[in-house]
Amino acid sequence: MHEITTEHWFAQIPRRPQELLRLSLDLFQREVEEQTAYSDYSFVLFSAAKAYEGFLKHYFFTQGLISKKTYEGKRFRIGRALNPDIHPKGRDEYWLYDDVSKHCGTEVAIELWDTWLVCRNQVFHFFPLKDSRMTLEETQRRLEKVLSAIRVAILCSSS
Repeated sequence: MHEITTEHWFAQIPRRPQELLRLSLDLFQREVEEQTAYSDYSFVLFSAAKAYEGFLKHYFFTQGLISKKTYEGKRFRIGRALNPDIHPKGRDEYWLYDDVSKHCGTEVAIELWDTWLVCRNQVFHFFPLKDSRMTLEETQRRLEKVLSAIRVAILCSSS
């Protein structure tokens, strides 16, 4: 999977998120080679999930969807900004789902949201009634999903 880092669009990811993505790719490769038998490989995806958050904040800022103050601040929440199910009364200046849909299309907005939900929220949060352990194969699928979402966002902004 490391070959993805040589693709043209990967170079457009900001430095810190790139480093985090490479870390997840390195961890994944290490686990494949060592063939360990952990019951949960979500730790491999943590850095990629953090990279995705950093990428999205940078992306929204460079696309003019959020201000510098919002980008650098502590209040902005991507999970709220991308959630298509926010009640109309709760949609404020931080709700960006429609902006992304208008700018890149509904499919891209859905992919960015779904990736956030599956590859970030469901990885970081603990749900007592749901076993959220990840196999190495599931970790690979989710890592590929993060990379795909970043790729489509970059390709949209450069078209």
